[in-house]
Amino acid sequence: MQRDGTSHSTPVTSPNNVTPLFRRERVRLHDGQVSGKSLQQRWKSRLSLLLKAEISLHRANRLRAFSLTLIVIATLMLSFSLYTAPVLPPWVFAVEVSVILLGILTLPASLYFCKECRRHRDYLSRKFYESNHEVEYKDDALVLINRSTYTTVTRVLLTDI
Repeated sequence: MQRDGTSHSTPVTSPNNVTPLFRRERVRLHDGQVSGKSLQQRWKSRLSLLLKAEISLHRANRLRAFSLTLIVIATLMLSFSLYTAPVLPPWVFAVEVSVILLGILTLPASLYFCKECRRHRDYLSRKFYESNHEVEYKDDALVLINRSTYTTVTRVLLTDI
């Protein structure tokens, strides 16, 4: 009941342009019709994001491999220098220990960076899969394929980034 004594009921169904929770009119950036050129640009920008994520994942893997290699080489050199201790000067021992400590300190950061880059790349890849597309590497290009028709939607050259 309202204050004037009449009862009005609101319709249960809401129109398509009104959000159900706040009863506000939805704002659309376009009328649903997207031009082919803008769609192509959107796919290319998404592919370039995936390519950048892939590149950062490779960098993270190289950083992880470098820190692991640094630890292994410094440990082997330290063990050899301990075996031949009377011949080597003490500063070599200090340098080897500091290199091992540096590698041990950078290893957790590089592992975390690698994990985050992989998670980000997988998230972007999952978005393509959910939109019924797949991404393949062919002839120095990243190719987006529509899985329903197996046609090439667009491609981004690896040298463009």
